[in-house]
Amino acid sequence: MSAVTSEKRDDEPAPAVRVIGAVKWFDTAKGYGFVVPDSVTSADLTGDVMLHISCLRAYGEADADEGARIICDAVRGERGWQVENIIEMDRPREAIARDRGNAPEPEDVIVKWFSTEKGFGFVNRLNGEEDIFIHISVLRRGGLDAVQQGDMLTATVSLGARGAYISAVVRSE
Repeated sequence: MSAVTSEKRDDEPAPAVRVIGAVKWFDTAKGYGFVVPDSVTSADLTGDVMLHISCLRAYGEADADEGARIICDAVRGERGWQVENIIEMDRPREAIARDRGNAPEPEDVIVKWFSTEKGFGFVNRLNGEEDIFIHISVLRRGGLDAVQQGDMLTATVSLGARGAYISAVVRSE
């Protein structure tokens, strides 16, 4: 005769929790980012949920925009909550523009200032004074570790929820 127990065995997979939320940030160079849950199916899940690049790739994307709406399943791992499977997610703006043939053309910009310690800075168009945000992850994807004030870059300027930002560095001079 065997006893019935409600204790969870260590070899059983952790139950997934459905998460509806938004991408807090995602860094393609690091290969991860975080989701801020708006709604979850378990009170056990509190705080942000890590989003790994492997989940994005399994979903068919290579990037996630800040603020993108996402529905996913998360599991608790050794380091906290992590996305296990993406059910639905807003497509990255650049992917949509590329699919529609509306991708912005690269243009020359000049570095206004950049802090390697902070991981970001600003550039300006050659004929404008508007500050355009640039993140270190974009530089790394373009093969650069840092830039200095006055450096000239050829980059793609995109428009996001917080204004203009550099989405890709094509080359530096």
